[in-house]
Amino acid sequence: MGLVKNSMRVQDPLMPFDPALVTAHLPPGTVTWAIQWLPAVPSTQDLVREAAVAGAAEGWTVVADWQQRGRGRLGRQWITPPGRDLLFSVLLRPSRTLLSLLPLLAGVSLAEGLKRATGLPVDLKWPNDLLLGGRKLAGILLEHGSDQTAALGVGVNVNSGSRELPSQATSVSVGLGHPLRREPLLAAILGAVDRALLRTREEGEGWVVPAWRQNSSMLGQLISYEQERTVRQAVAEDVEDDGALRVRLEDGTLSRIYAGDVRLLRD
Repeated sequence: MGLVKNSMRVQDPLMPFDPALVTAHLPPGTVTWAIQWLPAVPSTQDLVREAAVAGAAEGWTVVADWQQRGRGRLGRQWITPPGRDLLFSVLLRPSRTLLSLLPLLAGVSLAEGLKRATGLPVDLKWPNDLLLGGRKLAGILLEHGSDQTAALGVGVNVNSGSRELPSQATSVSVGLGHPLRREPLLAAILGAVDRALLRTREEGEGWVVPAWRQNSSMLGQLISYEQERTVRQAVAEDVEDDGALRVRLEDGTLSRIYAGDVRLLRD
């Protein structure tokens, strides 16, 4: 994969975000990206959902330096220092058959974009996290609308330092050893989303799960998860065609997880 280009390296990680640089770095594709940048918002997800109701086209994207009410899955807060990281949401209008696999497609796209732009060995964790060296690098939040729209929210730790991050998290700049501009990174991610959507239209959804498997090392590992208010341990065996995680419990029985919080248990 391509390594970081000189245009991405910066001395000051707090350089103002420039939407024109995103457009300049975007590869040719089929999605018409409409990039909106705001210094601070309550939530990029809420703005995309409002845009969807107003009839915005697929590709409407809002980027913010800071979110007052940024959120991840299960209602958790996403807290990051202002102006350092990549916080954005994208309006998608997927086919009905793609909805259940959209979290996996988003993960594959995000991993591809990060690898192309940085060369870092990004790893996928079901259902929506990206890891680097076992620590959380990025998270995905997908929220579906009633009119077959989806708000894809992404948070990538880009220029936060190790002292600013929780012990279980890391950032692109920590992995690379230097800060970098966020705009070319966003362009690489959006380009990967575009290619994934085009491939799905041309080939169907059958490629998504195999691509996810190729970008993840969690299969075969011991995990814990909560089901019916009980924390269980199991081995993550595979991802099913509908996106569910198949696990083998300690007594040998098989179970499927369709949603929830999964933790990797390491020696």
